[in-house]
Amino acid sequence: MTKRAKMQAAYFLGDRQIELRQTPVPSPGAGEVLLRVVACGVCGTDHHIWAGEMTRGVHPPVVLGHEIAARVEAVGEGVGGLAGEAFCTVDPVIGCGRCEHCRAGLNNLCADPLIVGYRLNGGFEQYMMVPAGQVVPMAESAGPAGGVLCETLACVLRGYDRLGLTAGASALILGAGTVGLLWTQLLSASPVRRLLQTEIVSFRRDKAADLGADRVIDPDVEDLAAVVRRELPDGVDVIIDATGNPEAIQPAFDLLAPGGTLLLFGVCPAGARVSFEPHELFQKEARIIGSKMPPGALDRAARLIESGRIACEAIVTTTRPLADAADAIAGFNDHRDANVKVAIDPWA
Repeated sequence: MTKRAKMQAAYFLGDRQIELRQTPVPSPGAGEVLLRVVACGVCGTDHHIWAGEMTRGVHPPVVLGHEIAARVEAVGEGVGGLAGEAFCTVDPVIGCGRCEHCRAGLNNLCADPLIVGYRLNGGFEQYMMVPAGQVVPMAESAGPAGGVLCETLACVLRGYDRLGLTAGASALILGAGTVGLLWTQLLSASPVRRLLQTEIVSFRRDKAADLGADRVIDPDVEDLAAVVRRELPDGVDVIIDATGNPEAIQPAFDLLAPGGTLLLFGVCPAGARVSFEPHELFQKEARIIGSKMPPGALDRAARLIESGRIACEAIVTTTRPLADAADAIAGFNDHRDANVKVAIDPWA
């Protein structure tokens, strides 16, 4: 490859505009790695950025995409341990390294991070450049679907750690999209006594049941509270919101068992509101917690995917070419009846 080689990249320009451009293939400098993108997942966060609902840390023009499966194309000076053509994924979060959160190993809470697909060009392009420290090698057996899902699974592992789940707990997952189905697999393999899940799309309900949920509920058809009270009269010990929908979150608090935990995991639009009664929070001694990005969890996620315990191919249901990136991002909410995770193959 020469420095004059060209590649295709889908740039987010701001104001709901994405433009396919031909740009030079970059050359890695010291400490950098040039990756050949194999696939990149379309995330709800990409849609939020496109729609102007998430602007913090986003610097257009920039190539979106942070769920990346790739191969090492070339390395810069001083980079060792990454062989040519090695399969890998990318840890997209780069903390400033100076603030108290970064020094405590919590770069996900850094006030001024560099994030791949926000400020640094992401995976909706044929080649991308990243600092060598962000490359996470994966076994070939993980495949493109495993590489695409690794970052999201790392986020789920972070949330799982935050829960402090105890053996014999009951759990309810709200939603059975990509995130919800990863939670299904993680919790069904953990010592929960009963795992309930909600989903309004029929084929996603089927997937949730296949992947380990004990009971999958369509809240548009069934009375969720009534079902929960029949199944678990004292309420649910752990509720995980995987929808990012305030209308799904609002009634969830009333379903918590005494001492229960509500994990706000899905990304709600900025400015969205839900309300809770403080007295009820006090009476139940309940917890409401959040979980944001995975500080240092991608290696764990990669090893879990390599173990074969995560059914990645069941979640990555469609692959589209780079020319469709704009439509896939803009129409993220339109494909839910037919797909779970849509990935972009920049070479298709």
